Amino acid sequence: IDTAVRIGKLPNGLTYFIRHNEEPKGRAEFYIAQKVGSMQEEDSQQGLAHFLEHIAFNGTKNFPGKGIINFLESIGASFGGNINAYTSFDKTVYTLMKIPVPRKSIIDSCILVLHDWSSFISLEDKEIDAERGVIEEEWRRSNSGDMRNMEKLLDFAFPGNKYGKRLPIGKMEIVRSFPYQVLRDYYKKWYRPDLQAVIIVGDVDVNYTEAQIKKIFADIPAPVNAAERVYIPVEDNDKPIVGIAADKEATQNSINISYKSDITPPNIRAT
Repeated sequence: IDTAVRIGKLPNGLTYFIRHNEEPKGRAEFYIAQKVGSMQEEDSQQGLAHFLEHIAFNGTKNFPGKGIINFLESIGASFGGNINAYTSFDKTVYTLMKIPVPRKSIIDSCILVLHDWSSFISLEDKEIDAERGVIEEEWRRSNSGDMRNMEKLLDFAFPGNKYGKRLPIGKMEIVRSFPYQVLRDYYKKWYRPDLQAVIIVGDVDVNYTEAQIKKIFADIPAPVNAAERVYIPVEDNDKPIVGIAADKEATQNSINISYKSDITPPNIRAT
């Protein structure tokens, strides 16, 4: 690991990584990574991890409504350009990229945004209902022949494994109708400091930034009787797995060759 990275862990279990980097001048990037993705969903919850990622921008404790986007746009950032998030099988990551940081108060506010995403997303009824349609439209746009072929190939690649049946977009019949409390319970169960990491890199003072993380995240307690985050192994195979997928609406022909590799040892990751 780069020795210039400041690494620490708060009493509540939150891990943080901070690195000073002067280029580009006056800019910094802020991330909060959740060790939670579609693999943590039960069959009846498919789509909730991705749904949370969307609704995180629709109101939090300290930034009600569109407050997060309004604040960041007021300092020169743009939604989609500098402000974004993504959900995968094993993680959900919220990103504030190349944010102008001409003064410390902006650093404080960006850390507060990460703080709110970690534990204080509002999850109001009306916002949940509004987002259902947004998610379905995203699904509709991506529901192409090529996407359906990819789903079939996942089943080939991971036979009998949950990885073959957990695309983060989820199931629309669930997205359309899950009760509000189901999403709130999922959020409380999985968005917790022992499964979260804050990453800040850029033109920031490392000591100051570390002190602000400790101060701003201090009100989040360590989880009690936390649910176990179960790691689901991917089985090895003795013979090559061959699969053919076809869809009359597919726009391209392709041949994919994939291979399984051993897990990268921690001491050489990101080197």
